[in-house]
Amino acid sequence: MQTKHSIIRSFLLTATLAGATMSMHASAASACKGLESKACGSNSACTWVDGYERKDGRKVNAFCRTSPSAKKASKAATEKAKKSTAKKAS
Repeated sequence: MQTKHSIIRSFLLTATLAGATMSMHASAASACKGLESKACGSNSACTWVDGYERKDGRKVNAFCRTSPSAKKASKAATEKAKKSTAKKAS
């Protein structure tokens, strides 16, 4: 009986930690996700996308997303960091 409780506790702890880790990664993915129009417009890394209707007739609600220029800047910074790390390793 003691072993069964230990297994259950271990499983619950693992599930809790996995959920917390996944939520941290999701929030790190986009600082713009879930922002309202006003907050999105005041953040230079974000851009507001108006709602629209797709070709298949499905309606898409307006939303905030990372601006293309912010993505390019982030990618450039990542590439620069990789190059400097490679130089240090040499």
